[in-house]
Amino acid sequence: MGSWNAVIDVSNVCWSPHLPPVGRQAPVWERLSLVMAAWRELHSGAGFELVADESLVRVLGPDARRFLDLKRDGAIRTASVADGEILRLARDGGLHVITRDHYTDHRAAHRWIERSPERFHAWDTVDGVVRLTPLGIKTRSAQDVSQAREVKVLRYSAKLDARNQAHRKMLQTRWNCPNTACRQAAQWQGQLLAWPRLSPEGTAVCPSCTRPLVSLGPRAALHEVVVADAESQAELLRFPLEVDCPVIVGRGAAVKGIDLAMYTGGRSAIDTVSRQHLMLQLEDAGSANMRLSVLDLNSTNGTMVQRWTGSAFDPAVDVQPGRETRLGTRDQVILGESVLLRLSGKRYLAEPTSPRPAGLGGDASATTVTRQQVAAVRPDPSDLEPTGP
Repeated sequence: MGSWNAVIDVSNVCWSPHLPPVGRQAPVWERLSLVMAAWRELHSGAGFELVADESLVRVLGPDARRFLDLKRDGAIRTASVADGEILRLARDGGLHVITRDHYTDHRAAHRWIERSPERFHAWDTVDGVVRLTPLGIKTRSAQDVSQAREVKVLRYSAKLDARNQAHRKMLQTRWNCPNTACRQAAQWQGQLLAWPRLSPEGTAVCPSCTRPLVSLGPRAALHEVVVADAESQAELLRFPLEVDCPVIVGRGAAVKGIDLAMYTGGRSAIDTVSRQHLMLQLEDAGSANMRLSVLDLNSTNGTMVQRWTGSAFDPAVDVQPGRETRLGTRDQVILGESVLLRLSGKRYLAEPTSPRPAGLGGDASATTVTRQQVAAVRPDPSDLEPTGP
């Protein structure tokens, strides 16, 4: 193999309890020197790119000065979240990566990771000696990648960690934003169709206007819906979809549901989506399983479904307008041949005491509500958006 130069995930190294002092759950600056020495013992003369999260300096205590000296001299790079910079440097420079992070949430953007597993290295401490070992990169499914990304998005955008009991309770709560001027709050029946954001004080606030939210009680079980550009697979947004709470997806301020234009900044990928294009409903399929139901609302450019066979997607099939179509959790929907919708890999199960959403009873009631809502929202053909350029 060619060069053994490497990029080091400095934050990952300093926080690692697998390095001396083994077991200590706190950042230790000297751990970086131990890893660098272990690598150079194997590959004499190897050079390093050092990349750290910007937050690391705030938890290093007295060693923060050494960190800042390196940064001043240009010997260490920082980013709000270092992962992207680490992978960019490794990709562009053909570098090895020293980390214990498998970067599952970056697999879609950096497909070279799975093609070059030999370039990723971890560490262990054996009898007091630090040794470098293969990280063990393995191929991950699209659902695994989506679930890992969901965790990161929640952590960095909403400041919520699903492993934290208090944060998990926020995720399992139905919220209302009392700000009548908030566009996002007005989207659907007094309920916020987005994750709350954690304030510095530890309370739930609106992700749009930052007004404190009002609890409406516990949610039913839910999945997160991923919206992506069908051609590039670039993710546009995510939103929670609760069992037996039908939601309309479309484009334009009049949508009482998810207005794609509000989240995408008018990107051309959504031009072929109608004002009220599709109704989504998540259904309880029993045994903690869920399934997705879709209904095309007479959209101009149509809706297609791709079903997952277990190893690949079948060719896309048109959905008949006004006819409910049920999907598996790994199937995906395409709006106007340009916008892709699918469920993320992670489920948020309801607490045992969580009631069904107000106004919805068993399955028959849920079906009745869906049809009533379709009758109420199905647009006149003359009100549909024209095909984009």
